[in-house]
Amino acid sequence: MRDIRQYFDLITGLAESSGAESVELDFDPVDQASGDVDGAFYFYDGSRLEFTETVAIEKQSPKKLSYRYQFIHQEKTRFRYDNADHHPKLPNHPHHKHVGAKIVTAIEPMLSQVLDEVRDILDQTKNQLPAKPKRRRR
Repeated sequence: MRDIRQYFDLITGLAESSGAESVELDFDPVDQASGDVDGAFYFYDGSRLEFTETVAIEKQSPKKLSYRYQFIHQEKTRFRYDNADHHPKLPNHPHHKHVGAKIVTAIEPMLSQVLDEVRDILDQTKNQLPAKPKRRRR
């Protein structure tokens, strides 16, 4: 990867293949080798994945300086990954995941992995929808 625009193209490709009903992306290059991207993926059931990344291209590879991926499902935050420096006792500090009120250790995820996790949740909840009641004959 030569520059930040190639990374932005990678994110655009993920958006196009995400399965989301709509996607908002905002790219802000700082210089040729770094920039910010933020956006949201909106899914069929009203849920959304919001994210921000600050990325620098180092040795032809993207390095995330900061990130946040937050999945909101049924109007509640289902999970959030981030690398904010506020849980120093976790083994993979600063990487962590918020799940409800719990904070658990995590590795730095890629956006594609987070999208896979979202799709898994959506598939599970789709299969848990109550069956439509059958009409009784009168």
